[in-house]
Amino acid sequence: MAPSAPPGEPLLLVTDPLVMRALEDAGYDLGSLLDGAAARDNAALANGKRFGSVVVRLEKDLVEAKTEDPSSGVGMAKSHRLFDVRWLRAKSARFELVGVTNRLDRRPFALNGACGETRFVYRLSYATTKNGTAIASRLPATIAFTTWVRESDCAAAAKRWVLPSGLAGAALAARLTEEEGPLARARVASFRSLELNLQRVRWPSTIRPDLGGHAEYLMRVFHEGAGALVVGTLENTPDVAALGADPQLRAELLAWLLRPEQLDRLDRGTLLLPEKFLATKVLSVSPRSLARRANRPFRQLFGASDLAKAKLDGRATIATPAALLRRLDALSCNGCHQSRTVAGFHLLGEETAPAGSANAITVATSPHLDGELARRRRVLLALAAGTPVDDSVPFPERDPALAGTYGAHCGLGDAGFAKWTCAPGLLCDAGEGELDDDVGTCLPASPRVGDPCEVGRVSPSDKPHADKIKKLVKKTCDGGAVCETNQVGFPAGMCSTTCAAIGADGVCGGIPFLVGFNDCLGQNTPFEQCIAANIRPAGLRACSAINPCRDDYVCARTNSGAGACMPPYFLFQLRVDGHP
Repeated sequence: MAPSAPPGEPLLLVTDPLVMRALEDAGYDLGSLLDGAAARDNAALANGKRFGSVVVRLEKDLVEAKTEDPSSGVGMAKSHRLFDVRWLRAKSARFELVGVTNRLDRRPFALNGACGETRFVYRLSYATTKNGTAIASRLPATIAFTTWVRESDCAAAAKRWVLPSGLAGAALAARLTEEEGPLARARVASFRSLELNLQRVRWPSTIRPDLGGHAEYLMRVFHEGAGALVVGTLENTPDVAALGADPQLRAELLAWLLRPEQLDRLDRGTLLLPEKFLATKVLSVSPRSLARRANRPFRQLFGASDLAKAKLDGRATIATPAALLRRLDALSCNGCHQSRTVAGFHLLGEETAPAGSANAITVATSPHLDGELARRRRVLLALAAGTPVDDSVPFPERDPALAGTYGAHCGLGDAGFAKWTCAPGLLCDAGEGELDDDVGTCLPASPRVGDPCEVGRVSPSDKPHADKIKKLVKKTCDGGAVCETNQVGFPAGMCSTTCAAIGADGVCGGIPFLVGFNDCLGQNTPFEQCIAANIRPAGLRACSAINPCRDDYVCARTNSGAGACMPPYFLFQLRVDGHP
């Protein structure tokens, strides 16, 4: 559970399930914040005008997805498995509060003079019965309810997050929500936006064996309208279709980006694009991070020749056109949410599944978020002390706290990434894509447990589901380990051992038998039963918050309670398909 802050230490992120439950009981459930009435399930939540308007928009989005891809549909019988939009109106489902975070570090993005933001993050979950068996799980969908921090004194706002040590559970929730607390109702009444991230479709590895599977995440933002919420623009995320179809608008954006003052802001990571250039809907895709064209909207619009006139001498993070383009893409919603994340999410919520569950995670936060907290702490403490604040933001894939460690991103020769080096004992392994030649991954020289062992080159397409992996090369794993391939759901392959030969970096876990497991789910058998009947012991890479997995893997919970790196879609809660 997330620890409470010691004396003089700011509380940056609250995820303790006991605190979350107490906050919801105190009126911080999504229904109360959105529509002023408690809603303990999605049937009640959808009756509210504001959330109801969101559901209507998402229902249309899913119909559009089905029209674009007639092979898609709900359920295991479909090869392209859609999110079941009925969950958004189901009495058995709800959006549960899984995290609260202060984002006073986002003051540079508040053009209205606010001190930053406060965010309440909710994750879709359900509880029901199947063939007489009780089933509960979460689903890959989150909503962030974001408010402005409107105080005349930002130092006072920062100090509200510095709490006495020893507070936990209901006591911590009460302190946060008291009249002088940072979550007092008056202080979270200035609504900014509702931000949604939802896995709209998943193609299993049996359909995309070269990629190890394919998933698309729908991202939308909603703002206040006339009694309802209306679609808003996505921060720093260009409308690629509109800009590509309008050369004059594209040229205007390029000229705006190349102004010295905008390059200064981009170098610090505090650039904010005008709304006229922005998209209202975007898809992020996995696996393969920024090697996928869909996750690089600026790269779709501009090339190195477009940036030749940019004055980049002396820039800290955008010293070359390649670094400039990657910096822009990392500021977009889809670029950020596929940079050192957990299947496109930064916060999944602490695990509440009982011990022994095969549907459990060990680490609820992404490597990016874990690395970010040190920077946010420095910003908050400087605000509280009234001293100068360094508002600069690093690349989401290169946070200083985890720089150079296993799985971190590293430079492959372009001068813009010269400082992106690996720790001793690790080498910068080449990336997998034509779009990713400048950045690789810090890995051991020879593949061992958990490392990639079947890699190729991503050949991008205008439509993300048509991206292909070419020239797959299978590497030999050290120490007698075997290569679990893309075809059975392991992106870029993964070395595994027997439990008797796991070594210092390993842990004993289990790998499902792909065909038997999916056949079991297709027969409407509960997930836990299917796992128990279709799993083999295996030595996997051990993981934790300070020892994260490489890209495209999640830190799953083993029977012993330890963390093991696994493909995210081997966990029921991170896939849209197979749920009752």
